[in-house]
Amino acid sequence: MDLLCRSGLFVDMGAIYRCVNDCIWEVYFLLESYPKQSEHVQKFVKAFFSQTIDGYLSSDEEPVQTKKIHAAVVRSLTGREQDERIKTHLTNVYKTFSGYTHAGYAHIMQMFGPLQQGSFNISGIPSQQQRVAHLQLIDEAYKSTLLAISEASNSFGFAKLHREVMQHCL
Repeated sequence: MDLLCRSGLFVDMGAIYRCVNDCIWEVYFLLESYPKQSEHVQKFVKAFFSQTIDGYLSSDEEPVQTKKIHAAVVRSLTGREQDERIKTHLTNVYKTFSGYTHAGYAHIMQMFGPLQQGSFNISGIPSQQQRVAHLQLIDEAYKSTLLAISEASNSFGFAKLHREVMQHCL
């Protein structure tokens, strides 16, 4: 992500950011009641292992809805059934980066140069100001990943690893 961002390849960086966030949120979802498994966790795991690279489209398993995963993340982070502020944050991040993975107009047009030039910057957006702004997202992805590792180490009883990871988060 860092190399892509520094090259101004924000669509590529944003798509990876979306994938990283999805994985992080799935960690919280899967560990919410660990070692117990909710019906949704069992469904998620079954769907996850039903797919192979060469048979991806042949799986009949339905994925767990994103809103169910986000709800579990909210509960994991807050200890409450609902928190509109956290839910809104998750939804905003999800929708923002969906445009990079689903070719949203605003995300595609971000690559378009000044109207006078009338061309796409497919080799990277040259704006240093935009690169610096996007680099902040990489820091957030790094911190979020560390927090998910911390959550997993805590859930699995690795107290020392949990403490070490948390030291990097502060």
